[in-house]
Amino acid sequence: MSDKSPPPTRYRILAVDDERANLNLLRRTFHRDYDLGLAENGPSGLEYLKQHRVDMIITDQRMPGMTGLQMLVESLNINPQVVRLILTAYADVKDIIDSINQGQIYRYILKPWSPDELRVTVAKAFEHYRLEQENVQLIAQLRASLDELQLAQQELVLRERLSTIGRLASTIIHDLKLPMTNIRAGAALLASERLAPQRRKEFSDIILREVDRLTLMTREILEFSRGETNLVFEKFLFEDFLEDIAKDLQRDFDQAKVSLVKDWSKVGEFSGDKNRLRRAILNLAMNARDAMPEGGTLKIVCGKENANLIIRLDDSGPGFPQEILVKMFEPFVTAGKHNGTGLGMSIAKKIIEAHQGAIRAGNKPDGGARVDITLPVGTNA
Repeated sequence: MSDKSPPPTRYRILAVDDERANLNLLRRTFHRDYDLGLAENGPSGLEYLKQHRVDMIITDQRMPGMTGLQMLVESLNINPQVVRLILTAYADVKDIIDSINQGQIYRYILKPWSPDELRVTVAKAFEHYRLEQENVQLIAQLRASLDELQLAQQELVLRERLSTIGRLASTIIHDLKLPMTNIRAGAALLASERLAPQRRKEFSDIILREVDRLTLMTREILEFSRGETNLVFEKFLFEDFLEDIAKDLQRDFDQAKVSLVKDWSKVGEFSGDKNRLRRAILNLAMNARDAMPEGGTLKIVCGKENANLIIRLDDSGPGFPQEILVKMFEPFVTAGKHNGTGLGMSIAKKIIEAHQGAIRAGNKPDGGARVDITLPVGTNA
């Protein structure tokens, strides 16, 4: 029965030599410090190696039938980790080269050898062997740790993807809520038989506008997920553009008890993507509304400064928390909202920057949040 399984209490050396006197000398040299196995030829040594745990082979080179080198080469198929030494009286260069290349020899020792020197050599060889074994164990542990880390990373990526999908879904639902509410209300009013034609047209226009808004929002979310912001430029009067936005906001702000203050005069013609800029400003305004659940004031200011158009949104809410100001425009960052994830601010930033503009967020000295938008008047398609 093989005894390879139990862990070694002492290293075991297999000594192979066709001369009994040499085997006895090796036994006397090592029997106090190591377990010994003795074999008088190569085949006997290989058989012993199959039946016992062996940590080192010390073999004579020139033996009848099978040389020490041949035996060591064969031993690689049985135990490739064992330390191998050759003892020989022949300093043949070819033998040395063959021993190193074919038998994976740790050391080639010439006869006559000194027991003390051989003990030192064997001790160093076992130290080398021990370090190699530890290295093998460390590599195995490292591989196991890497496998565990890989699995943990895959699980983390999956969780993050699911979390991102959940947050994106939450944002989409939040952003779609207002236009869907307006569509529902408009459709319910259109069903009234006593509704005047003018009012019927008004509610019909609301529904059409909100459907267009939903379509644009859906397209923007898809483009955001793909990293795209494709602009369609047109020329329009910016003050009229802001008035249209104010009308849309007013209905919703009245319900939220938020006062809308407008501060702009004739700004003039501007070239840009009207729908996307509308979406950006609406996102910022809705974020301000959500930050004032008990009501408040949002002031929108617009004017020209040199070759730039400056738009400022000031609210009377609590302001942006300091800890998120540095990451305000990153996806899914929220500023005290319980029903949003901050994708609106990120989309707004992408739209403004696609117009070669800039957007900054901060807090007013007297309290409340402030967002500044700078757009170059000369923006072209």
